[in-house]
Amino acid sequence: MERIRTGLRRLGRDIYDLRYALLGIAIYYVTVHLLFGQFCPMMIFLHLPCPGCGMTRAFVLVLTGHWQQAWQLQPLVYGWILLGILFGINRYLLDKKPRMLTVLLVMLLLGTIVLYACRICFGFPAELRSW
Repeated sequence: MERIRTGLRRLGRDIYDLRYALLGIAIYYVTVHLLFGQFCPMMIFLHLPCPGCGMTRAFVLVLTGHWQQAWQLQPLVYGWILLGILFGINRYLLDKKPRMLTVLLVMLLLGTIVLYACRICFGFPAELRSW
């Protein structure tokens, strides 16, 4: 029980320490949605999906039980969810900094770049095209 309390205090401190960054992201989000109807600067200026485009929609699909649709939209969403869970457990419950999370992060970033290159060559899913 004490680990949970300590973890919640650490989470509160992390959120407090990031308050200006979170406020900046919120201001950016509202501003670009009002001006452009998009969030992604690459989509706004180049009219091309970025490597992470569709990640939020895929995450929502996972949360609502539409796992196959999430996989089709952004298959690496499952790896990012796993990384987030492992990070949360290690940071807020175990107070550890395991190297394996760094390895998983690098693998996911490389996978994201490879997936993006494949999508450039073979086409993006219809849900990611806005032109």
